[in-house]
Amino acid sequence: MTLGTIYVIFKKLICLISAIMLMVVGADEKDLPSPDRAEVIAKNTYVLTDYQMSSQGVTNDGEYFYFSGNENLGKADMESGEIFLINANPIPKELKDKGCNHIGGLSYYNGYIYAAVEDGPDYLNSFIVLYDAETLKFTGTYYELPHELHIEGVPWCAVDVERNYLYTAEWSNATVLNVFSLDDMSLVKTVPLSEPIDRIQGAEMFNGKLYMSCDELNDMKRIFTLDVETGKVEVCFTRNIGEVFEAEGLTVFADENDEPVICVLDRGERRKSSNLTFYKLV
Repeated sequence: MTLGTIYVIFKKLICLISAIMLMVVGADEKDLPSPDRAEVIAKNTYVLTDYQMSSQGVTNDGEYFYFSGNENLGKADMESGEIFLINANPIPKELKDKGCNHIGGLSYYNGYIYAAVEDGPDYLNSFIVLYDAETLKFTGTYYELPHELHIEGVPWCAVDVERNYLYTAEWSNATVLNVFSLDDMSLVKTVPLSEPIDRIQGAEMFNGKLYMSCDELNDMKRIFTLDVETGKVEVCFTRNIGEVFEAEGLTVFADENDEPVICVLDRGERRKSSNLTFYKLV
């Protein structure tokens, strides 16, 4: 048997395994209720190695999706959803030496990916790390965040281009929004929230609002919006993703009418799969 024949058989086997896994994942989602105040318009499902690259955070630049796994980065075409570029070792050695072992939420700005990197489960060291969006390679730039504002690490970050800010918050029962300058990541202020938000997994700015995905401790996972000036929290819509999935990151882009398409990443640890689900508000 030639090497070429072995390769063809291997590729067919991988395709078969992927197809079976997609069927199993689909069965997990059967009969789930429709979201409240939103509708599902599309969904990308990732399994096997693609799942490893797309299980934590997501952002976009209008042409590409950028994903994070626990210790991976991936880049996908927005039209096809296909992941075509990966970085399987993106956390720099100097941060690994501090215990960093997890990449959370991402945010895109001006050719760079801003990544939230932490050292779970101790959460003593939290960083914003910059990667080149074209290559997914570490740029050499990172910023340490104040520990007193990130007691449970930094699960997400969001760039506000209009205000030249970057936002973070505590993961558990956040009561304030942390506002940093994009220029040097110095703390500008904190904004009190009108109500606590629990288990924030990802966020992104769109038309002046901060959209936030939360992995609340039930099947119903709410998407919130936040007024970054006043701190007013509102429920945008609610969705039921079932017990086998964990809500992860979120990204937003404009449709042809400049209305938000909200893409939420959910991770199925049991099935080793992730869904990027596209929602429109109704």
